Amino acid sequence: MGRSWLYVFCLAGGFSAAGCTDYGTYDVSWQFVGSAPGTVGGDCGFHGVDSIRVIGTSTEGDHDDFTSLCPPGTLSRGVPVGTWTFAIHQIDVRGVPIDPKDANGDLLAPTASAVIASGNPVTLDRVMLTARPACNDGIDNDHYRRVDSDDPDCVADPTSATE
Repeated sequence: MGRSWLYVFCLAGGFSAAGCTDYGTYDVSWQFVGSAPGTVGGDCGFHGVDSIRVIGTSTEGDHDDFTSLCPPGTLSRGVPVGTWTFAIHQIDVRGVPIDPKDANGDLLAPTASAVIASGNPVTLDRVMLTARPACNDGIDNDHYRRVDSDDPDCVADPTSATE
């Protein structure tokens, strides 16, 4: 009987030690390149973006990966205290990552870094997201009831910025 109590105390001690990690909170906001000044996060649907995925790693070895429907404003998230780097990704309605590239074909994955401490939330610098071209965003931008490659305006140039 005494041995079973020893196991219970060891197990309880292990759980309490695991629960002692300090957590802090960060806020991330984004804006699409070319959006009106002051437009924060709320215009995701106009760019074919359904969700935002944030992947973070800390210098202490912690990892955080979460996806949220694209809310207006900012996202807040709690993570263990430490020095973190976050990569912000766009996800379309099919759950497929949107990987915009620059003119050289290099991936444009915005990142932000911060020291997260317990107490007050840390607000990361606003991240600028690059929207997909109108002829490749999954939206009927010109309201002709045709999307992307089905739109006659996109047939000649599927990378066109206008539909």
